[in-house]
Amino acid sequence: MNFVLQFIAQYATESIVVFGMIIAVLLFANGLALSNKKNRITEALEQKNKKYAYSNNGKNLEETEDEKAIITPDTIRRYENEFNKKCSLHSVLIQIIPIFPLLGILGTVAGLMLELQSNDIAGMMASLDVALETTLLGLIFAIVLKIIEAIFPSRIIYDVEVMLNNYDKKRDLAEMPHNVQNKEC
Repeated sequence: MNFVLQFIAQYATESIVVFGMIIAVLLFANGLALSNKKNRITEALEQKNKKYAYSNNGKNLEETEDEKAIITPDTIRRYENEFNKKCSLHSVLIQIIPIFPLLGILGTVAGLMLELQSNDIAGMMASLDVALETTLLGLIFAIVLKIIEAIFPSRIIYDVEVMLNNYDKKRDLAEMPHNVQNKEC
């Protein structure tokens, strides 16, 4: 048991810092990926299947239908599925954040147990330092990561959900007269 306590006391602070930095980088990178997917969905929802070209005289800009750029509901659903894959990674990262206070508490318990076993003041102070440092780092990383998650990726996810919900409502309203007409026949 003493070996485990020594191991935790020796590597707890470094482990919390390294693990916290990895999760922060993953959260940020996933947030950027979510932002790119959001932009792609936004462009698809706003696209009007038009292309613009100068007229034969080269002075006027003309608008024409672009059959190659047709955005269908299937296209939107494909983009939504790609976005949801990134959201699943986001969910995993969110579930990891509460581990940091637990790691801090683990370091605290290990430090306090070592303090009880220590015979001199220097050993007691080193053990107390481990106990307090791991708790502090665990709490700091949990708070900072939760703030990053709340501000950046979660806002993007919410915005996309609202956009797609509005798209679904508009599509349902557009299909409603067609569905009513087919039922009357």
